Amino acid sequence: MPAETLKQALETVAGWPRPPEVHLTGGEPFLHFELLLEGVRMAAGLGVTCYVETGASWCLDQAEATERFRTLRQAGLQAVLISCSPFHAERIPPIRTLQAVEAAQEVFGSGRVIVYLPEFLEIVQRFDLERPTPVARYEEMFGREEAGRILWGGYGIISGGRSGYKLGHLVECRPPEVFAEEDCSGNILLAHHSHMDLYGNYIPAFCGGLTAADWRAEDPLQRPYPPLVELLIESGPYGLFELVGKRYGYRPLPGGYAGKCHLCVDLRWHLVRVKGDDYPELRPAGFYENI
Repeated sequence: MPAETLKQALETVAGWPRPPEVHLTGGEPFLHFELLLEGVRMAAGLGVTCYVETGASWCLDQAEATERFRTLRQAGLQAVLISCSPFHAERIPPIRTLQAVEAAQEVFGSGRVIVYLPEFLEIVQRFDLERPTPVARYEEMFGREEAGRILWGGYGIISGGRSGYKLGHLVECRPPEVFAEEDCSGNILLAHHSHMDLYGNYIPAFCGGLTAADWRAEDPLQRPYPPLVELLIESGPYGLFELVGKRYGYRPLPGGYAGKCHLCVDLRWHLVRVKGDDYPELRPAGFYENI
């Protein structure tokens, strides 16, 4: 995200009636440390409370990490969130996560360092601290049922994105009709955690690949929303299932769906392939290219 866009995003939320707490995230924001530092200074200048979210891939040296955290705190950063998950540990040696936690606590104190999720600090250490751990190892070590409990229940996986496809075999998958009574009004209208990306997309909750508005608009959070967003608010993924099935020939996955978000993302992926240009709310394109 260019610095000018970041400034525009921070100015936008600073002007909302109830400015939210902002988390600077990515991707990995520490890979662009100077931009991250500039963003913290911008937020402080606007009176916007912010914290940084990191997966700690960059934390090769604890002394350097401590210095970076100190620099950010002096610039006005309020807190740090460090992600500790089986999915980060699949690419990052857990030792980096542990070093980042220790360095952040040294600078901010334990009360301003959030580990998400703290119980996974212990779980990832059951494997090799110095090497990444493929998620498949959980099933090998704990068995299928317990691996499902740890990953889906313990970590709280949302079934959008790739998770329904890659890890759906660890939970009970169900047919579309099971989700007929579930709408998405809470996820979209009452989301307490949403995202603004570098392309202008306002992404409610964790609905990757679905933009409810252009956050650069004068009043982005007001209706009318794009057609598919309105449909999901009113009728949920099952309403979308009926539309895409009748109009665009969608056929249900034979094995069912790990959750309503799995159903939703599979429907949207189908739409992108057959009629993506008709639905600009299905953005960014890279989301669907990487399922």
